[in-house]
Amino acid sequence: MFKKLLAVSLLSFVLVGCGDDAPKLDLSSKETYTTSAQKAGEKLSDTDKVAFARAMVKVAATAATNQANSGDENKIFAEIKSKLDGKTAKEVISEFDK
Repeated sequence: MFKKLLAVSLLSFVLVGCGDDAPKLDLSSKETYTTSAQKAGEKLSDTDKVAFARAMVKVAATAATNQANSGDENKIFAEIKSKLDGKTAKEVISEFDK
């Protein structure tokens, strides 16, 4: 019994150590969007910073040119939020920088 408990405990510590502590985008408001985007991009390599910026611009441009949003700033922000909220910079790059 003790060996099983010890094995589960050790496995738990290993899994916790593998967790991704990268900052996530927070789009709860426009202000938090800006600051969280800056934090998310801080620790990226120069190449990834460019890719991250390119992906962010792509998402924003797509939302801004979506006719369903008809130039409404709140609708545009809502679309951006639905695509980016809670994602890390690496996730944004992999999903939108294609």
